[in-house]
Amino acid sequence: MENVYKICPVCKHHPIALPNEVCSVCYNKVKKASRLDEEKEEKERLASQGIEYHSYIEKEWNEIKINGLDAIKVFTEYILDNVEDDEKHQWHKRRIRFMQDMVERLDKKYFPNATPQLLKDFTQAAVDFWKGIITSQEAKEQLQTMRKIVQKDIMKVSDWEPKDFLLWMMEPEDNFDWMWEQWFECIRDCIPDKCNDELWIEMFHRHFSNEIKTWIEQ
Repeated sequence: MENVYKICPVCKHHPIALPNEVCSVCYNKVKKASRLDEEKEEKERLASQGIEYHSYIEKEWNEIKINGLDAIKVFTEYILDNVEDDEKHQWHKRRIRFMQDMVERLDKKYFPNATPQLLKDFTQAAVDFWKGIITSQEAKEQLQTMRKIVQKDIMKVSDWEPKDFLLWMMEPEDNFDWMWEQWFECIRDCIPDKCNDELWIEMFHRHFSNEIKTWIEQ
């Protein structure tokens, strides 16, 4: 975001503070939430005892000082992945509806061999699965069919792909372990291209305006 007079995409109140993609207010909120100061104190305490401590948080913020704070990172890691789900998965149902809208708007190149109608039917089936309208067996069958269509290699354990973004919509909680609690960070990693940032931000505000507002007002 090269124009210093652009408004922060998170709070929509203050101008962006370059090199960050957010304003100074949102930047400072994130920095405080990251517990960077506490991490530095712990590093100094251990150093006084002759113990070397490598801080991932400090390393991350050293990189942010150079490259700036990414706006999508604020939404995914500091706002939306901090919302707790309930036993009925009301929050996850909203996450799935968000993903449904994203799939509709994203370039179809991300989901090879799947026609727009197939994608529409699959994402609606995912919404229906989480509403309890279709059974787990029906969902499993549709998942297997879509996996074949997009040619997802289930043995591949390297970097995530856009295919994963799509297929995760139909998978139950038990399949995810820690990823369930870092959902937005993970789905973002499936489709990290910066060209989609405006779409991500638009959809975040459309689907999660109350959660964003709550974070801003804290």
